[in-house]
Amino acid sequence: IYDFTVRDFADNSNDWEIGKIKDYFASNTGLGLSVTDSLQYGFYYKKLTAPADTTSFPKDTTIYINYTGRLLNGLVFDTTDERTAKDNGIYSASKKYTPISIKWAEKYDEITMSGSKPIKGFALTLWQMRAFEKGVGIFYSPLGYSYSGSGKSIPGYSPLIFEIEIVKKPED
Repeated sequence: IYDFTVRDFADNSNDWEIGKIKDYFASNTGLGLSVTDSLQYGFYYKKLTAPADTTSFPKDTTIYINYTGRLLNGLVFDTTDERTAKDNGIYSASKKYTPISIKWAEKYDEITMSGSKPIKGFALTLWQMRAFEKGVGIFYSPLGYSYSGSGKSIPGYSPLIFEIEIVKKPED
């Protein structure tokens, strides 16, 4: 026999997640984000630094990025930055903390990241970006890992935040 307490209830999980994102915006006003920044239902993008060039990348261009992925509660679950990994207890000596390659495509859902397709919200965030821009994408779980989550760090129905910066190609 189990005792449990219902803490929250929603008729629609997507609307519930959008509510969580709105709460995040309200409590993080310093980011300058608002629900009016929505580019499509459940996806928000904010430019943090201006790009060096405002033209889109041509198809088959390879760009390099650094990124940090977080849950709305601030928990970092992935990063390409070694210091961020160490500071958040997710450092692995077997991982290389260097910029990763992105192969540009004609459509956002055809972009590849180190040879594989990123989740839709990550690709949409990249699609907004231009040369050497830094930005943040926040999106609900249908654009991320949906009801299943990912591993131990990302529960199902989790809106995600990705801060991404386009950087120069790393030297070998």
